[in-house]
Formats: sequence, C-alpha cells, structure tokens
Amino acid sequence: MNAIDMKKWLYLFVIGLMMTACEQEFPPVLDPVTVDEVKSDGFVCHADVTSGQVVDCGFYYGTSKNSVANAKSAKVSGVLSGTVIQGTITGLKPNTTYYIMGFAMNEKGQGTTEVLQVKTAALVPGSGDNLYPGTTE
Repeated sequence: MNAIDMKKWLYLFVIGLMMTACEQEFPPVLDPVTVDEVKSDGFVCHADVTSGQVVDCGFYYGTSKNSVANAKSAKVSGVLSGTVIQGTITGLKPNTTYYIMGFAMNEKGQGTTEVLQVKTAALVPGSGDNLYPGTTE
C-alpha cells in the first residue's frame, strides 16, 4: 500500500468515525419537575427535556419516595410539546404527600428527573375546584 492509498484509507476512516459519532444517541436529559397546579385530587406538572430525542415520556408518582425513585410506582403518560413534557396526575387523596419523578425514553435508555415532594391541597367545603396554585413542599 503506497502513501496515497494510505492517506485515502485514513481519510475515509476518520470521516466514518465522525459520522458515527454524530449519529450517536443518548438517553434524554431532563430538568427538574415543576408543579404548575396543585389541587386536592392531583397535580399538573411539567419537565423540560434539555437533550436527546424522546419516544415515550411521563411521570411516576406515589406516596413512597423509594418506589417512585426506582420507577416502581404508578405512572401517567405525558404529552411532549417541543421540549416540554406535561402531565396531569389525578385521583389522589387530599392533604397527602406525594412524590413525582419525570421520565423520557428513547432507543438508548431512560432519563429521569430528581424526585419532587408535593402535597395535595386540603378539601375546603364550598371552595369549588379546590385549586391552590403553587402549593408545594
């Protein structure tokens, strides 16, 4: 193999490596969960995806921090709008502490947020929808 052939081979090899590196996908990376609305029976929450493509997303939730952190709790599907995952968790008990963790998945794995602790609002007789924006712990 002469020097010109070696340079061509090396050039093609480097181009191939660069293309492979550009095509690499990683599990999604998410910012912390934010709760937008706290009600007596649930939450509206969101998390921002900072990198990675998303094929499935949502939120794990429950009254046990460990089960939520280990993704062994109830789960609600999220809606991805641009880079924001939004979800509505309902059917919860009033005045109860819950833990929420966002997740996003792709072919390379699952990315998750840290676990957030939130307390549902107490029922107030005659208060209508029992909405208390920003009530979190």
